[in-house]
Amino acid sequence: PFNFADSLLAVLAQRLVRRLCPHCRTARAASEPEIDALLDDWLQVCPKDDPAFARDAVRADWLERFGRDGRLLTHHSAGCEQCDHSGHKGRAGIHELMIVSRELRQMIQSGERAEALQQRALADGMRTLRQDGIEKVLQGLVSIEEVRATSNA
Repeated sequence: PFNFADSLLAVLAQRLVRRLCPHCRTARAASEPEIDALLDDWLQVCPKDDPAFARDAVRADWLERFGRDGRLLTHHSAGCEQCDHSGHKGRAGIHELMIVSRELRQMIQSGERAEALQQRALADGMRTLRQDGIEKVLQGLVSIEEVRATSNA
């Protein structure tokens, strides 16, 4: 672990998901149960005692970055000639990048459990595949079904 931790700079994971067709994509205001489900998915692995991961703080951040007229939107593509009636056209990447900080390096060297390493990485700013995918759902690029099918909880 000591030599490994010294040479490790970062770890990157990526998955490709089908992109919603931009030609037939429609948007509507997301319902409270839909937003709650996204929040549950996004917060599932986050440290419970960190105020940065408070449910209201995450929701406010989403509204600021992805909201329109004070509402979060959900997107759907029914299918058209451009996408051969599939509702999808092209691919988008979802990513998870863990930069190895000094604290994380020390934890690796001391043999900490994977869960503790993940909690430290999240506190340092890492987003999981699922979290990055949810942000792309809120942007209207992909569907939550695609994100759930390709990322672990």
